[in-house]
Amino acid sequence: MAAFFDFLTDGANLFAVMALLVLTLAVLMRSMRDLRISVLVAGLLAIAHFGFRQADTLALIWVVILSLANAVQLALLLKRSRHGLLRAEERALIEDVLQVQEPAQQRRLLDLVKWRDVAAGSELIAQGQARPPLIYIAMGEAAVTFDGAPVGVAEPGDFLGEMSLVSGATASAAVTADTAMRIALIERNGILRLSAAIPELAGAFDRAMNLGMAAKIARMNEAAVQDRE
Repeated sequence: MAAFFDFLTDGANLFAVMALLVLTLAVLMRSMRDLRISVLVAGLLAIAHFGFRQADTLALIWVVILSLANAVQLALLLKRSRHGLLRAEERALIEDVLQVQEPAQQRRLLDLVKWRDVAAGSELIAQGQARPPLIYIAMGEAAVTFDGAPVGVAEPGDFLGEMSLVSGATASAAVTADTAMRIALIERNGILRLSAAIPELAGAFDRAMNLGMAAKIARMNEAAVQDRE
């Protein structure tokens, strides 16, 4: 135990342990950008480690070379990316919700999205509507009703019309803006074609919509319990 404590209290060894921890976290990263950033941080920590170990000159040289190569690739990725041009609402939808980081895929997705400001009281989806729009809520809340009775609330980060997109059925409930809203209208046919052409996008949409539906169901269950109380 004392030997392990002495190992950790050695400054050079501490940098090495931190580098290994960051590399372990890098394996869990889902985007290439985050992966390269993590590897770069690990490389800098490794450089600090070998910098203290002046006898490990060859190892230090190789770590520097690998870190520089990774830094160049990260810079090229960021340069190609539209990250700096994305508005906050676009970034939330494309990068945070759908977790699409590839610049080319981001551009193709943005071509299918139209942003709209919606006034309170506006009908977003009618119950029984055929081919209802696919909507992402960036700001505001909407009431979900079935035969006029409230059944839930849609909040920022939710999708609307996703079940009809998957099943092809008519809208099972009506959705009306409770407050002023900022929404994204996503072209139905376009997203279906794009998902068919790029399996990664299909998986991204499936994951995002499943999480959204699970969140809405959880809110409906909580509301039902509160009503009984």
